[in-house]
Amino acid sequence: MLDHIDSEKQGPRLGGPCIHAGLAAVAINAKAVAVSKVGSDFGRSRLSWLRAHGISTSRIRIANSDTTCFRINYQHGNRTMRVISVCDPINDEDLLKLPPASAIHIGPVLHEISPSLAIRLTRSNSVVGLDPQGYLRKLDSEGNVYVQKWENHSLLRRIEVLKISESELPTIIGETWSSRKLTTLGPNIVLLTRGPLGMIVWSRDYGLFNLPAHATHVRDPTGAGDALLGAFLVTWDRTSDLLWSAAVGSAVASFTVAKTRLADYGTLNQIERRAMTILDETTRI
Repeated sequence: MLDHIDSEKQGPRLGGPCIHAGLAAVAINAKAVAVSKVGSDFGRSRLSWLRAHGISTSRIRIANSDTTCFRINYQHGNRTMRVISVCDPINDEDLLKLPPASAIHIGPVLHEISPSLAIRLTRSNSVVGLDPQGYLRKLDSEGNVYVQKWENHSLLRRIEVLKISESELPTIIGETWSSRKLTTLGPNIVLLTRGPLGMIVWSRDYGLFNLPAHATHVRDPTGAGDALLGAFLVTWDRTSDLLWSAAVGSAVASFTVAKTRLADYGTLNQIERRAMTILDETTRI
């Protein structure tokens, strides 16, 4: 996927959940494989850049259509999006003989991964996380993106980790949320992101917690949620430590929003030090 940020002058740039989550995984010394579909307009140089930054492109397929591209505008903390082009959807053939993975990040941007295909991915022995943002989007006649209600209990009850923003959650469970509603939603863990207010973490086994956001200068919030979930999944698979995994995810996200270059996440030591600060300020709700 490509993003065209209105405040930038260089044109479309690399974006999308598999890119941001993959770079976050690489930042904490994990291996990442992007499973995606792009058009010929994506270009060999972008594929080479991904490989140079630790992301395997062996499962990125070249479609006959253009790469999915969004024009994104941020004003006063609010984001508006318009679709410029839409690539072909991911199909059964694209998921054949996937390499073994300890964690899988499912991140549709515009219904390109059908819920039935997503359910297939949950049948592996991997920890599976879902950011449903692409299922929550609908377009008007001019390609402007709006939020729509969505529910798919068959998929949600098979997901281990759900990452969703506070503004998106009402599309799934209604205007107000509670621990009881999260219990009936399906996933064992919910990461509820709240921008500068941090994140609420709910776990079926451990309860409800509030993690603060690390204070930083926000240059561009694009991809922060994807990076957070990618880092969380890797750390959760390694440690089974809920709060440490959430703190690492939050720390990586804080580097994401402040960075001037796509792959600038700081060192692993810097990430872990920041995660310790976040963990120290975490409270049970």
